[in-house]
Amino acid sequence: MATTSNHYVLILCGGTGPRLWPMSRASNPKQFLSLFSEKTLLQETFSRYQKIVPTSHIFIVSNARYKEIILKQLKNLPRQNLIVEPEKKNTAMAIIYGSALIHRLNPQAIITSAPADHLISKEAIFSQAINSAAKIALSGQKIVTIGIKPTYPNPSFGYILPDSRFVEKPSINDAQLYIKKGAFWNSGIYTFSLNTLEKELQSHQPKYYSLYQQLIKNPKSVNTIFKQSENLSFDVAISEKSNSLTSLPAKFIWSDIGEWKAIWEQLKKNQDGLATIGKNTSLTSIKSKDCLVYTQPKKIVGLVGAHNLAIIDTPDALLVCNLNDSFFVRDLITQIVSSPKLKNYFLH
Repeated sequence: MATTSNHYVLILCGGTGPRLWPMSRASNPKQFLSLFSEKTLLQETFSRYQKIVPTSHIFIVSNARYKEIILKQLKNLPRQNLIVEPEKKNTAMAIIYGSALIHRLNPQAIITSAPADHLISKEAIFSQAINSAAKIALSGQKIVTIGIKPTYPNPSFGYILPDSRFVEKPSINDAQLYIKKGAFWNSGIYTFSLNTLEKELQSHQPKYYSLYQQLIKNPKSVNTIFKQSENLSFDVAISEKSNSLTSLPAKFIWSDIGEWKAIWEQLKKNQDGLATIGKNTSLTSIKSKDCLVYTQPKKIVGLVGAHNLAIIDTPDALLVCNLNDSFFVRDLITQIVSSPKLKNYFLH
């Protein structure tokens, strides 16, 4: 359990997971899907942090659209620990809002903020890392993130450089250069004291600091406060500007499973590198290698000469994409959402 009774966890649960379309939709995004076990990613995340802090110290930040599904999936979550945002304003405001409400309960709090939709194994080692981060955050007045050793130059991640500078979503060429210099991927798991958060907001985001103070004094004004807020990620608002960022190298296994290739990498495969999602997917193949397949019950997928593909079949949509290009599914969703005839294939 936590090394300090002041340790709280803030799970960010408002994303829509567009790169995992068509399984992930705005109405049922990836954090609510069961991809690797009987549990959903949110349930696995919640269970993981219950081993680190008391359940009463775990808070979920999301939006009203997901309220009922969260309460259904997390039956042990105290209802008052579900923080509902009035509108979607990215992770900076989600963390600020959650931190302000925790401040009202305990101004001495140390907070670990974390995405709801990551895959983590070697959980005992993970717990040790989070407890170590809490100690550093408290004693060193630092924002502590967990650094992941890169396996390839992914432009979808933030990079922590050896001098603790942070760069969010660089180009592939820049990412290759950072990796050669010894950079780590940013896991997006941050641990900080409220005192450190306030100093960082005052120094780098005075408008956010003002909104934070307003939320502490009068949380009922949240609708008005959110309308005044910018739409920035915490990475852009704070991490790229901070001189107080430090990182711990991960010794556990981590994946943000943000795209189909990442899921394929984590699943068990046959001798030809073929992997399936779910118990109901039936697959047969000839001369095919390194593919990921998901399909509907009572349907079979046959592959002939297929290499390095994600084939994701849902009742109303089919995705076929090269696994190496799977991060471009986000751009495909941009096209779908911009079309009046197609937008409901993601939005609903």
